Amino acid sequence: MPSSPNRSLATLASLTMLLLVLATNAHAEDVVQFPSITYRLSDFQKARAKARGESGENSPGLVITGYLSKPAGEGRHPAIVMLHGCGGLSTFHRREAEAIRDWGYVVLAPDSFTPRGMQDACVRERRDLAPRVEDAFGALAYLSKLPFVDPTRVAVLGYSHGGGIALKIATLSQKKLYDMPDDLGFKAAATYYPSCEVIADTLAIPTLILIGEKDDWALASHCEAVARRQVGERNLLRLTVFPGAYHSFNFPIFAEPRQVFGHWSKYDEAATERATSELRDFLGKELAG
Repeated sequence: MPSSPNRSLATLASLTMLLLVLATNAHAEDVVQFPSITYRLSDFQKARAKARGESGENSPGLVITGYLSKPAGEGRHPAIVMLHGCGGLSTFHRREAEAIRDWGYVVLAPDSFTPRGMQDACVRERRDLAPRVEDAFGALAYLSKLPFVDPTRVAVLGYSHGGGIALKIATLSQKKLYDMPDDLGFKAAATYYPSCEVIADTLAIPTLILIGEKDDWALASHCEAVARRQVGERNLLRLTVFPGAYHSFNFPIFAEPRQVFGHWSKYDEAATERATSELRDFLGKELAG
């Protein structure tokens, strides 16, 4: 017996809703937890600990909450550890994670501040980078155990304060300080408006820096000085300075420019579009299968 038009429309509507639910679940953001990675103990430190009757092993790191986004498709995907700025993890970063996920990457965005009872790290007294390096390596270790992640193709992406973390990770001196497996590491680092003053060593992995010419918080001149030091065949730095752009140039909330902690922030649509294109190109090249 033929279906009535109303019944057919109802069935179609139900099917549409089901497909929408399935699509939403396929791209759902999961809340996950993992321990940060602590410093590696030296043989001397282990011996002293055992002499005191202790195990001589590292204590577990602080448990960090992160937001995990998985792209559609089967198999192992490349992945990104996304590090928020000094103001903490915001809806902006989670929207960015969704966009990058849709490029085909698993994205894990750790919240470094809430577990530490911090609201921000925007003043000098709260800018310690070391704990967030531990969080980034903890996120990498967590991702490496997921069946849908290719642990050999993981990059770190940082914004502002998080960009400084990514730059420290990109240098030769960082990974060996932490209790990480020798065969596990980030393959590339990408940054938006980081403080390039943190680079005091040779870059060990391909690194992208995107910064505004008029940034008065993270100075482009410091990044240009770093670029001049990275010469020869092992030049792993790709630097783009956007003319006329300020700090947080990709935050639409700053469509009306204003000062934040004494520094100017201003949205720049053209710089945002170009930076997004450069980031996508960089990740596609460096994390290619």
